[in-house]
Amino acid sequence: MYRDIAFALRQLRTNFRFSLIVVLTLALGIGATTAIFSVVSGVLLRALPFPDSERLISLRTIVYPHAEAEGKQASDGTLNSGILDDVSFPDFFDWRQQSQTLEAVASYAYGTTRRFTPSGSELPRQIEAEFVSADFFRVLGVAPILGRSFTLDDEKDESHPIILSHQFWVAEFHSSPDIIGRHITLSDRVATIVGVMPAGFSFPGASEPPGFWATFLRASYSGVGPSGMPQKETISPASQRNDRTVQVIGRLRRGVGLAQARAELNGIQRSLAEQYPEDRNAFGVAVQPLLEYVSGDYRQPLYLLFAAVTAVLLIACANVAGLLLARGFARRHEFGVRVALGARPSHIVRQVLVESTVLACCGGVVGIALAFVVLKTFQGLAPADIPRLAHVQIDGIVLAFAFLVSLLTGVGFGVFPAWSASRSDSSGLWRAGRGISGGRNEHRLRGMLVITETVISLVLLAGSGLLIRSFVETMRVQPGFDPHHVLTLRLGMSGVEYPPDKAALFFRQLYSLLSAIPGVESVSSGYPIPFSYDNTSRFSIAGRPIDLSDMPVSNRVTVAPHYFETLRIPLLRGRTFDQRDDQNAKRVVVVNQEFAREFFPNEDAVGKSIQPDFVEYGQAPTWYEIVGVVAGIRTTNLTEAPKPEFFVVYEQAPFWPHGVILRVSGEPRGYMNSVRSVVAGLNRSLPIFAVATIDELITESTVSTRFETGLLTCFAAAALLLAAVGLYAALSEMVARRTFEIGLRVALGAQQGDVFGLVVRRGLILAAIGLVVGLGGFAIFGRVVADMLYGVRSFDPFTVATACGVLLLVALLASAGPAWRAARLEPTEALREQ
Repeated sequence: MYRDIAFALRQLRTNFRFSLIVVLTLALGIGATTAIFSVVSGVLLRALPFPDSERLISLRTIVYPHAEAEGKQASDGTLNSGILDDVSFPDFFDWRQQSQTLEAVASYAYGTTRRFTPSGSELPRQIEAEFVSADFFRVLGVAPILGRSFTLDDEKDESHPIILSHQFWVAEFHSSPDIIGRHITLSDRVATIVGVMPAGFSFPGASEPPGFWATFLRASYSGVGPSGMPQKETISPASQRNDRTVQVIGRLRRGVGLAQARAELNGIQRSLAEQYPEDRNAFGVAVQPLLEYVSGDYRQPLYLLFAAVTAVLLIACANVAGLLLARGFARRHEFGVRVALGARPSHIVRQVLVESTVLACCGGVVGIALAFVVLKTFQGLAPADIPRLAHVQIDGIVLAFAFLVSLLTGVGFGVFPAWSASRSDSSGLWRAGRGISGGRNEHRLRGMLVITETVISLVLLAGSGLLIRSFVETMRVQPGFDPHHVLTLRLGMSGVEYPPDKAALFFRQLYSLLSAIPGVESVSSGYPIPFSYDNTSRFSIAGRPIDLSDMPVSNRVTVAPHYFETLRIPLLRGRTFDQRDDQNAKRVVVVNQEFAREFFPNEDAVGKSIQPDFVEYGQAPTWYEIVGVVAGIRTTNLTEAPKPEFFVVYEQAPFWPHGVILRVSGEPRGYMNSVRSVVAGLNRSLPIFAVATIDELITESTVSTRFETGLLTCFAAAALLLAAVGLYAALSEMVARRTFEIGLRVALGAQQGDVFGLVVRRGLILAAIGLVVGLGGFAIFGRVVADMLYGVRSFDPFTVATACGVLLLVALLASAGPAWRAARLEPTEALREQ
């Protein structure tokens, strides 16, 4: 073996050009595969960075449609169907109190911004915050590096205790060791710093840690704070159980399995459903490992990309196997000498396998270096919401994977050449001319490799075609309004400085000044802004019985006058809001046509009344009359049809809209300096954040699809190129081996066109066989990605025909070069080769 390895290393230097081609070909495949595997490993497979992370679980409520809640539970406590939803505070409190299988359980809600007022001369600004229950850090098994963690008493402490992230502590307080006990102002409330978390700590799934963590206050429900503005972090143990707004995680006790916890929690929730009408249709709990929950949305796309890049590696291996087969034919004299000197077939096989493995390992070394570049590029272009992507790295596990892939690759593409070389005999000493073609089995083997490459290329090419067509269809979807030339921004307003009456006056002044900016066509407000997120609200319908366990739910938007005109949402019936709809006027509401169609079928919704459930804001139940019906719009995703939605005017609602919307005549972001000047003229300390155009928000909603489609298309292009190279090499080798035969055909009267057609026909036949076989593989691939498609069937005839046409064209071009060389052979030179 030592001598075989030494000889293989000498072969690298002796056949440097051949070795370089093989090593680079393998490096591309191994490097790309290693890079994508590092992402799969880091995001989907690597344990969460918490102690005993395998005991961490995610808990969600399972809700069933009304009157369909019976007979859904299997014998093991799992639930067969239903809609996954977040958790209500009352249910969470009961789970925390009654569960015996969980060591600790905690709730959390992230993505909230708070107005931070520095102690120096800096102006206030918005920072991210997460609201958690007392045991949140205990569940994750992480303690602060300074101070203490939260306790149950902190859930009732009006001093508003908070724990800072390490990043915020360093940036704002310069790593001050005496930070514990200091008071800071957050959204007009004084908060007490009780701890600082370790560097890099954040909840998995969040790309960056928030500025701080605070507890939900379990105080008596007061509705609004002293300033008259709602205190959203104030909750009540008696709040409604169907108000599901938080997410829950837990830590299993040692020795407790997932099935045991699932059975217990489903039993607890079933008991709650029987006890409380609001939970009547929510009697199940979905329990899954926290790692699966965090990475769930990206599990299928990442596995798909890994399968695609593995397919590219297989094509690279097939190409290298073809090159080694050709090289084995060129070395048949050498192998004949070895056999004549007594070498057994096993010796030949071992030698060729060692050579192929050495080549693969060299390709693996270069591939690992390439993987670092590919990974950095991937991290730079990938969507920011892929969990844990920033911490993905090429570690020991990834290096071991690359080494294993290199070994398997070396053995895989070396088997066929080794088998072919082992069949050499001493007669090769006397039949060493180029005119001797390989055996029929070897020709078939080369043909099978080309067919395999074509099959894989068709699957990847047609699969990427499906995703491209799906993306194109998605971008053709009209959102239901005109998103162009619209600028949006949010204002971090103080509840103390701007109680409801002053807020209304401020917005009126703001709209007037913004409208006076040259180029501004219309100004309004809305919360939430389209293509950010949805807010939902329960409501009652006048004249219909109220069932607390089955109240209708719809999207809710708070808007200002001219909202529909600014976004150019068509009015279908009635009217929209105007300046007369202030806090002293009759309460009115506008609904979209989906709302009218679902809740008022076969009747006119205008004139009907609904009662939104604004209890979370402390507002007494109030009836709102429907005065208009507008067209439905897509609110978060172009692929989701418009949902039922109602709109309330902000002066009649218990909360104001934070999102300012401007329709302008030019490039929207070019107006930001003027907008900042206007806002500063009214209040210099008012933070402006979340600046974006509607076009940017729509593009951001498709960024994941765009990235997955682009990456798969790159792999498909690489596969197509490698397949073309493989076919070209196979036909070139065929021409080289059949030089004497071709020369004899020409000498006997064959025309150049006949010779050209002979070679091209061979290439097209191989490609056609690959296409026929590949259609079956594509049918399977289409079913796998069916739920990732929009507006395209999983076996789309146009996409299949286009992919087949492209592959046939590539096959024709790849065949043309060798065919042209064969057609131009001179008979005398060809016959002299023999």
